[in-house]
Amino acid sequence: MPLYKYEVKKNPRETLTGVLEAESQQAAVNRLREMGYHPLSIAEHQQDAVGKGFTVTRFRKIRQRDVNLFFRQLANLMDAGLPLIRALTTLIAETENPRMVEVLRELRAGIQKGRTLAECLADHPNIFPTMYPNMVRAGETGGMLEEVLLRIATFGEKTDELKHKVVGALIYPLFLVLVGAAALFVLLSFVFPKLIALFEDFNTPLPVATLIVMAICGFMSRWWWLILVLLAVFVIGARQYIATSRGRFQVDKGLLRVPLFGPVVQRVEISKFARTLGTLIDNGVPILSALRIVVDTLTNRALAHEVSSIHNEISEGESLNEALRRREHFPPSVVNMLAVGEESGRLGEACRRIADVYDVEVDRAIGAMTSLLEPMLILLMGFFVGFLVIAMLLPMFQVHTLIQ
Repeated sequence: MPLYKYEVKKNPRETLTGVLEAESQQAAVNRLREMGYHPLSIAEHQQDAVGKGFTVTRFRKIRQRDVNLFFRQLANLMDAGLPLIRALTTLIAETENPRMVEVLRELRAGIQKGRTLAECLADHPNIFPTMYPNMVRAGETGGMLEEVLLRIATFGEKTDELKHKVVGALIYPLFLVLVGAAALFVLLSFVFPKLIALFEDFNTPLPVATLIVMAICGFMSRWWWLILVLLAVFVIGARQYIATSRGRFQVDKGLLRVPLFGPVVQRVEISKFARTLGTLIDNGVPILSALRIVVDTLTNRALAHEVSSIHNEISEGESLNEALRRREHFPPSVVNMLAVGEESGRLGEACRRIADVYDVEVDRAIGAMTSLLEPMLILLMGFFVGFLVIAMLLPMFQVHTLIQ
């Protein structure tokens, strides 16, 4: 269908412009009036060649931000009274990401064939996680689809915000490690070997530190390529090991025990567990089905294994808090809050409160990690660089002393 660029009056003081898709110009005018707008001008809009030829935007990924925006806009349009198909048509015209536009068109085509929105969302598991179709299905059944869509958008926004906090906190320490390692590699492989050639003509005994650095530089200058090969083999082997279920489980379990990093990972996963479980329960998803979905959303496989075992125990009649109480990585405070929620019949609300509390705990854990990790890395790199520099300067001092 063609696109039409419009200018409308929303109220006596506010004018809006945009683009929508419609069968004809008159159909576009009718749709704008149904949305409560007063059309001022409308003309056919020639869209840029999206999806035609080789363009950078053709290969843009669908980010979590795009998905969150889709659910929030869809909820707002449906809350304003637009039918689902018309709301999707409006979003197709307004969405900038070409790949997201393709997905929205597939959703609209599926709904036009009589399928539900939940069924259409389930056709795209890489874009819409399992919990989204389940929540939408519950919303469609209960007649509260707009509210469920808003909850999904809020859930996605909070999850995305949590992810960016963790990634942002790790960027600077990782940058320090990479720059420090590269600097040491260049110094030992290419710079210091040229200085060491001068020391070989000295007739005086060299300091132990200098001899150590000379031995390292001699090895690095000759076998630096072997170091890179071994590093590449290690990285490839580690990735293949982590790709296995056993390897991923062992690495994730060990990561929870690493000082500084472990508490951050634990708090992030507990926040994700509580928010996902609470959101699903509040939208009418049974607890056993909700726990199965939670297992798939957790990143750490060790914690996911604990939640999976909880699912099995609850299916045998045990309560959630009793099953969690025997787990290693769920603190007593979390278990007690869930116990109160179960007893009062407000488990979803209790889960959301736990998630809010642990969002704050994540901020504190990240702050503690960065405040300790960054000075430690700077001191460690300073120690290595200082040792190398002193090892190179000591022979010069000795020669200067002998000359005097």
